[in-house]
Amino acid sequence: MHVNSVLLVKTGRDLRRRLPQFAAVAVTVLLGVTLFTASYDAYRNLSASYDRTYERLHFADLTARSDDATRLAEAVGGLDGVAAVTCRTEADLPVEIGDGRLRGRVIGLPADGRQAAVNRVDVVRGSRPAPGDPEGVLVERHAAKTFALVPGDRVRVFDGSGWRTLTVRGVAVSPEYLWPAPSRQELIVDPRSFAVFFVPEPTARSLAGLDAPDQALVELTGPARGSGAAAHVTRALRDAGAVDVVTRADQPSNAALAEDLRGFSELAVAFPVLFLSAAAVAAYILLTRLVLAERAVIGTLLAAGARRGAVVRHYLGHAVLTGTAGAVAGTVLGAFATSAVTRAYTSAVDVPDTVIGRHPGTVVTGLAFGVLVGVVAGGAPALSAARTPPAEAMRGPAAPPFRPRRWGRLLTRLRRIPLTWRMALRDLSRSPRRTFATMTGGVLALILVLTAVGMMTSMRAALVEHFDRVQRQDATVLAEAGNPDLARRLSTMRGVSAVEPVTTVRVTASDGGRSYTTNLTGFQPDTVMHGFRTPAGDWRDLPDDGVLAGRALADRLHVRPGDQITVTAPGQPGRKVVVAGLVEEPMGTALYAVRSTVRATAGRGHSGYLLRFADGTARDGVRDAVLRLPGVLSYTDEQALRDEVDRYLGLFWVFIGSMLVLGGTLAFTVIYVTMTVNLAERTTELATLRAAGASPRRVAGTLAAENLTAVALALPAGLALGTTAAWAFLRSFDSDLFTLRLSLGWPALTLSVAAVLSAAALSQLPAARALRRLDVARVVRERAR
Repeated sequence: MHVNSVLLVKTGRDLRRRLPQFAAVAVTVLLGVTLFTASYDAYRNLSASYDRTYERLHFADLTARSDDATRLAEAVGGLDGVAAVTCRTEADLPVEIGDGRLRGRVIGLPADGRQAAVNRVDVVRGSRPAPGDPEGVLVERHAAKTFALVPGDRVRVFDGSGWRTLTVRGVAVSPEYLWPAPSRQELIVDPRSFAVFFVPEPTARSLAGLDAPDQALVELTGPARGSGAAAHVTRALRDAGAVDVVTRADQPSNAALAEDLRGFSELAVAFPVLFLSAAAVAAYILLTRLVLAERAVIGTLLAAGARRGAVVRHYLGHAVLTGTAGAVAGTVLGAFATSAVTRAYTSAVDVPDTVIGRHPGTVVTGLAFGVLVGVVAGGAPALSAARTPPAEAMRGPAAPPFRPRRWGRLLTRLRRIPLTWRMALRDLSRSPRRTFATMTGGVLALILVLTAVGMMTSMRAALVEHFDRVQRQDATVLAEAGNPDLARRLSTMRGVSAVEPVTTVRVTASDGGRSYTTNLTGFQPDTVMHGFRTPAGDWRDLPDDGVLAGRALADRLHVRPGDQITVTAPGQPGRKVVVAGLVEEPMGTALYAVRSTVRATAGRGHSGYLLRFADGTARDGVRDAVLRLPGVLSYTDEQALRDEVDRYLGLFWVFIGSMLVLGGTLAFTVIYVTMTVNLAERTTELATLRAAGASPRRVAGTLAAENLTAVALALPAGLALGTTAAWAFLRSFDSDLFTLRLSLGWPALTLSVAAVLSAAALSQLPAARALRRLDVARVVRERAR
């Protein structure tokens, strides 16, 4: 029979004899490739889904604000790369829906009933307001769902002097509010505290009290988006008087979704790489021990004329076949999972368009990962097999002279340590390569587990800090101006323990041609309703003069404490103000000052009150009582906002839980392969122990102690690398939207270690079962030959 045919038959036999070990490696590759294929293709599908909606509804590339947006439109309408320009009015006003009052955003639509050229709306129920219907309104679909609004319902809007009644004509989808974020500082809000309405442009100006539109929306052509046209158009807008220019990337809804996608894309690569690394380690262990066990066979093949290249291909083929089999199955499962993940996500976020595409590049990459695992894992053992001298290999392994090592002599003296543990500690030094491989599996498992746990505990810590130490109020009340008795009535209300006035103004901070739109909030100098944490982690008070700026805002404007910035409020000239210090908060980036500084800098703005409740207060009762008071325009419950954040993070917790389970699976797989290979190569030694009277339980205990000790020795490195990986993942989310600090306390570290050790202990069970089935007589007879 030809040598290649013999090697092919031998390959099949080797795979069958060690099927559980090779299957474990293949399953690990399968999990890694499935994760990669499903998550990366889902990421690309989600991005394509958003892009389709943006393209269909002509989402603006630039949104500029000015006291007269028509000047801006005239300045850029004829520039190269500009596809369309639309002017409109946008204003935040108090709205009354049923018996509730909230902040409403009123946005102008073309009065002739036609679609706007930029930022169109898609009416999904009812119809657009007809020409000559100034009281007709479209309600954005998130608000329609929250308040159960249907065509024919009525809402009331406060225009500064009184309440006007408008009639809902339809429900609409807007590319600006795929995620209903009022601003970059308010990516997640209480859904009962904010709603968007689209009204005819004359009605919007009347409600806002403006004589001209205050926004210019610019859509660029496709080729212009990839060039420097956006920067050129932005300069032209600023030269024409734009106070602020927001790019599509910085638009609140798109920024929130893009941040989510960015995290998705990073996780789609990082976690599969961990699994594939574990598969490579397991395959390397398996093939290395296989080559050592078959030295005599290899020597016979080489002596019989087999080429060294054929031997390399033979042993390399074991790993490549295993990796490829896992990759093929992984790409198939990933293809099915992609559709499910994409639909689940677009359904949860309520994306209008769902695009499910097949990406050959992802499939090829997944298959390449499987082959690469085989090549990397099998390369060194295969080359080692080919370098085996035939004569030396055919003589069989010669027993080395017995030389007790210092470590062994030391263990002999430690009589108080049980014999099982002394044998396990001795065996760790007998095969450093095997010990190192087991330790590597433990390190990889801890990296995966700690990354998931670190993200979970850090997110929880950020929420606690934001809602308990930064935003300390229980509710926010927006009030009409000129109602001094409201504060007294609020403070005497049952369940309210503290009341403070607050002023909030939407402003644009700018310096050196750079700008950032945010909220400027004014508190009492000795406020107890808000905490101000510095980037160093300390807490400070409000300055008597100047403002506290979010760190991300200072980075955007390239300023630092002591510098001056220009603050511009709607309808007000820009005023210089000193940055007195920096703050860093888990969610959002804002400006803070005492109320007198806010009034001097940006005018009166929206006035209201912050409330603190006594323990055990019925929150719904307080809401109902406050909304019945005259002069109250809106009410926001901070607990409802916290509940909304938890709901938003529901998918995140599911993902983190999955990563914890997979981390345990990773540890089990690597240590299982190591354990079973260890058992196979030490069959003679273990049979000798059994023949000498050692019970299967004691022998299994020795092996388990050795492996668990190796994993335990890997814990310091695993904890260090896992903590570093968790920190790196959190840093990847750092922006003006979120600032997350790594929070890994001892309970989280202890539970992570326990999870990996438990998985390692569980992986000992198959080996213990194999030991009980060991045929001692057969092994002794084979050894005697």
